[in-house]
Amino acid sequence: MDILRNKGQQSGPSARSARLVDLMELHFQDQLAALAYLRSQPFVDSKRIVVMGCSFGGIQTLLAAESAPDVRAAVDFAGGAESWQSSPDLRTRMIKAAQHARVPVLFIQAEGDYDLTPSHTLPKEMEKHGQRAQMKIYPSVGRTQQENHEFCVHGVVSWGRDVLTFINNISNPPR
Repeated sequence: MDILRNKGQQSGPSARSARLVDLMELHFQDQLAALAYLRSQPFVDSKRIVVMGCSFGGIQTLLAAESAPDVRAAVDFAGGAESWQSSPDLRTRMIKAAQHARVPVLFIQAEGDYDLTPSHTLPKEMEKHGQRAQMKIYPSVGRTQQENHEFCVHGVVSWGRDVLTFINNISNPPR
């Protein structure tokens, strides 16, 4: 992939938007390599891999839900919250990933985060295309948007049980 495809052709916000998606796709190759390594380990049950990420990691998580092999489910914490409004290319790419997701995804965010739109939009896209998605917005946990964006790191006490319940329900779906 030529991540410099826009060099000399565009500048400003549209170039940054396209470049963000290019870099996400490039970083996704690292995620695929990490998943391949995990699958090669004797202590890993490749049928039980769940991916989870926060912010840009949440975007990566959604890409994994779309196309990573042997992923059972995904947990997206605030994926795209800081970039959704400023990057139309990223919005389009995330919506495409949600529409083509192959595994259930849990979207989590704290109320005071930068932008809740991805957590409201993407599960609806998944459900329109027949895929299981859940979304949970927790009350604000900080005074600033950044403190709320860091909910994935500092809010384990709040979200931990919900994530484990989601994973357990994926592993043992209701009858």
